[in-house]
Amino acid sequence: MILDDGVEFDSIIAVSRGGLIPARIVSDVLGVDELIVIRSRLWGTGTRVSNEPETFFHEEINLGNKRVLIVDEVVDTGATLTKLTRIVNDLGALSIKTAVLHYKKTSSIIPDYYVEKVENWAWIYYPWSLSETLYALAKNRGGDLFGNAVSILKEVNAVELYLDPLRILESIKRYSKTGDRAR
Repeated sequence: MILDDGVEFDSIIAVSRGGLIPARIVSDVLGVDELIVIRSRLWGTGTRVSNEPETFFHEEINLGNKRVLIVDEVVDTGATLTKLTRIVNDLGALSIKTAVLHYKKTSSIIPDYYVEKVENWAWIYYPWSLSETLYALAKNRGGDLFGNAVSILKEVNAVELYLDPLRILESIKRYSKTGDRAR
């Protein structure tokens, strides 16, 4: 979609953590070398942590007169993309576009580019956040965390993904030790 649009970008903003992998792929496909990471945190492990996204910069950012693409994995409320668009604009960007893999209809904004529109709210599993998602869903069910995790893996046919259940459970334990804060 982005290639077909013919728009060129000088910089890509990767929304960390979820947008890191999609942003890297997009930067490769578009041939944009300047990949900047901004950490934004609205959700912790399955729960909202604040009313407005918290943002953290890992480096000094100069976006003056640049054409910027902000990439995340999903937009469900629109709060993160709205805040980051405002920040990038304040940093002097010439133009700003947004891209996500999944655009949920519950979002207050529609991204410029998206792979799929999600009509009914759903929890989306991404391979780069399997343990975090599995932990949150298992915890939300209440009761036996590890039993719930195994049940969820079976429900989504994850056994066909050749995942080692013992290693997945070990990863889940790490989330349970840190409480509900995001890693």
